[in-house]
Amino acid sequence: MNTLRAAIVPGLIAGVVSIFTSWFWMGLVFHRYQRATPETWRPEGPRNYTLSGLIRVLSAVAISIIYVLVARFHVSFFADGIAGALRFAAVMWIALAAPVAIEAAIYVRMHSMVVLGQVIDWLTTAVLACAITFFWTRT
Repeated sequence: MNTLRAAIVPGLIAGVVSIFTSWFWMGLVFHRYQRATPETWRPEGPRNYTLSGLIRVLSAVAISIIYVLVARFHVSFFADGIAGALRFAAVMWIALAAPVAIEAAIYVRMHSMVVLGQVIDWLTTAVLACAITFFWTRT
C-alpha cells in the first residue's frame, strides 16, 4: 500500500477526533484565560471554527504521512511499535507546534495559560495522528 493511501484515512480520523480534543482543551479548560487579554482575540463564529478545524485535519493528515514514511524506512527510534509512534509525535510537536505557540506568545499578548493550552492541544493532535496511524497501519 502506498504511503499516502496508508496515512490518509487514519490522518482524517485523527484530525476529526482532534477537533473535539481541541474544543476540550481550548474551549473548556483554557478558554477562561482569554479574558485576560480581550483585545488580542477576534470574535468567534462558524467561519473561525470551520477554518481551524480544516487546519487541524490537514495537519493530522500531514503528520500521519510523515510518520508512515519514517516508520516504513525502519528508523529504529520511531519504528519501535507504539512507543516509536509516540516518540515521533513528541519530536514533531517539539520541532513544530510547541515553538510556534511559545514564540507567538513572546510577541503577542496572551495569558500564559492560553499558551499552555495551545501547546497541550497540539501535543494531543500529534499523539492522536501517530497513534491512530500506528494502529491503522501496524507499521
